[in-house]
Amino acid sequence: MGAALGLLVVGAVVLYLGAETAIRGATRLAHVAGIPAFLLGAVLFGVDIEGLGTALVAAGRGQTQIAAGEIFGTVLFLFSVAFGLALLVAREPVPAPSPMMVVAPAVSMIAAAAALFDHFVSRPEGLFLLALYVLYLVFVVRESRAAQEQVAETKRESGGGANSQMALITLGGLALLYVGATLLVSGGSRLVDRTTLSAGFVGAAIVGTLASLDEVLLEILPIRRGTPDLATGNLFGTLAAFTTGVLGLAALVRPLDVDGAANAAFLGMAFLYAVVSTVLLARGRAGRLLGVFVLGFYVLWLVLTATV
Repeated sequence: MGAALGLLVVGAVVLYLGAETAIRGATRLAHVAGIPAFLLGAVLFGVDIEGLGTALVAAGRGQTQIAAGEIFGTVLFLFSVAFGLALLVAREPVPAPSPMMVVAPAVSMIAAAAALFDHFVSRPEGLFLLALYVLYLVFVVRESRAAQEQVAETKRESGGGANSQMALITLGGLALLYVGATLLVSGGSRLVDRTTLSAGFVGAAIVGTLASLDEVLLEILPIRRGTPDLATGNLFGTLAAFTTGVLGLAALVRPLDVDGAANAAFLGMAFLYAVVSTVLLARGRAGRLLGVFVLGFYVLWLVLTATV
């Protein structure tokens, strides 16, 4: 048990350092191109490279139930703990993005639900989900073009050698990411072997949470610093990315068996998406009351699924 917990802690630290390094380099490259805040959050942060790396490593090592649990647990953690804490510390209610950006991930949710109907995601289904995510990216990029002038001031520090330097930093971060993901999955696998917890629960509640710790900062800091579009872009972009792109890529690596705990994580994140999107569409903003609700729901989900 001690070795498993040690691997989880070390893996999470390395994973976090790798993700921070990769994101910092990639963010500066994106700023040079003057990408709108929501698009930056949806495409760059929404991919959540540490969660993606963990899911692919788990699938490659044959831990497909952990991979599925981690994919859905990452989004569940983001919509509950990360977004909930951000709403609680926000100076004012967080404004909603455009209605189309709120509704668009629903297509990804429906496609993922169809793929999960038989508790198994095959390679053909994975290919379809991946293609659907590409279409989502095209849609977001096109919708964001109208807001391009709002972020023209972010184009700074462009220089000849800066781009190549940031690219190298990003690649170095991705290398750390792979190492951290490997350690994290190894720790999760040992926990499955040494406890009565199901593989899907370990993936959703433990590995998914550790792989998503940086999401708390990616939600809180932009909201506190006056760029909520970056946070909401990350929120909805991650949902679309993980229910189609990441799930599809993991299934292409190895077809996924989805156990009851992972399925419960999917249902939990679907419920939170429905609640959050309804509030944003109806009121045009989200406040502390919603933050308390999503945090309370996550605690309830943990209690109920841990005892199943």
